[in-house]
Amino acid sequence: MKAKTFLHILGWVILGSWLIHFLAFYLIDSERKIYSIESIIEGVVFIVLVVPVYFSGVTLYYKFFDGKA
Repeated sequence: MKAKTFLHILGWVILGSWLIHFLAFYLIDSERKIYSIESIIEGVVFIVLVVPVYFSGVTLYYKFFDGKA
C-alpha cells in the first residue's frame, strides 16, 4: 500500500471514529454528565473542519514534495 493511500485511509478512520465517539456519547449519556449538547456539536464541527485540512495537507505534500528529497 502506498503511503498516500494509507494516509487517506487513516484520515477517513479518524473522521469516522470521532463521529462515532460523539454519537455514542450522545446516545448513551442521556443525562449529559460527560458532554453537553454544545460540546458534542463543537466537537463534530471541529473534526469536520480539521479533517479536510488534513486531506489537503496530504494531497499537497504528495503533489509537490513526493520524491524530491
